[in-house]
Amino acid sequence: MKCLIIGLGCFGKTLAEALTDKGHDVIGVDSDEHRVEEVKDRISVAYIMDATERVALKELPLDEIDCAIVAIGQSMDHSLRAVAALKELSVNKIYARALDQTHLSILRAMSIQKIFIPESYAARIFADSLFAGNPGEMM
Repeated sequence: MKCLIIGLGCFGKTLAEALTDKGHDVIGVDSDEHRVEEVKDRISVAYIMDATERVALKELPLDEIDCAIVAIGQSMDHSLRAVAALKELSVNKIYARALDQTHLSILRAMSIQKIFIPESYAARIFADSLFAGNPGEMM
């Protein structure tokens, strides 16, 4: 499967590397050159660009991807703009990270296929593991 990941911060970078480790092709995008440099040798290809701009996204091989994942975690505005641009460019499968309940509601209204709040998910897993007899370190 070929995935586009927009936003290569801690969550996006980890997701990109995990998908690559599972044998998927990953195209990574971030506006921060340092973040792209950190991951470029671990994924199929990485671009430095502003993914909130439809014109910039048109330069990507969108017709080759199976899904786009908007993993932007610092700005609801940037996330929503990237999602809107992907929808305008007719990307069929869009998954997105939500920063809070308001963001979640807006993404639902935009008919995003899968929406996730990584911090909530990680907190539930951690809570379950606290007293499950597995005192090991979590990554």
